[in-house]
Amino acid sequence: MSYSPKTNYLSDLTDLELIRKVKSGETQAFDCLMQRYGNRIYRVIYGMVHNYADAEDLVQETFVHAYKGIKKFKEQYQFYTWLYRIAINLCINYCKRKKIIQFTSLANAEFYADKNPKASLEAQELKRVVERQLAQLSNEQKMVFVLRTFEEMSYQEIADILGISVGTVMSRLARARQKLKELLKDYLPKSEKRL
Repeated sequence: MSYSPKTNYLSDLTDLELIRKVKSGETQAFDCLMQRYGNRIYRVIYGMVHNYADAEDLVQETFVHAYKGIKKFKEQYQFYTWLYRIAINLCINYCKRKKIIQFTSLANAEFYADKNPKASLEAQELKRVVERQLAQLSNEQKMVFVLRTFEEMSYQEIADILGISVGTVMSRLARARQKLKELLKDYLPKSEKRL
């Protein structure tokens, strides 16, 4: 997608400035918000639905909902928190409709692999095992785990997105890590048993 010089100028604006422009009818400002947050939203959604095509559809749906609801956006809040909340709600609804349990993939499983084929095969197997074991977590635990581990969000950011307290985020994350540690104890090398 190519952007006009006007859009390039808009890309230097803050989220709040862009939101105000969208509210006043300047639709190109919303393109900048989409460009700014599209990849992050995609990673979160893909981590939850584990399907490329469905993730792309849900990203588009997230931005459609955001565009339709932007006039009601309360400017004292962070835009990305609001946007993530929309994405997560859509994922929850999608998963209920599709009865999908898989919420994440271990995109960085190659971290465990060297350049040799055996290590690469082991990394792929570990990735499959982790994906299967993540299905054992509750949806609440998976959401917190994905946002903290793969998106590297702070506890406060996760709490804001999910509409829960920081303490609840921490307890769900601790339970998720403990359960995964138990489920993966036979698969992880001793040096990698800490999640």
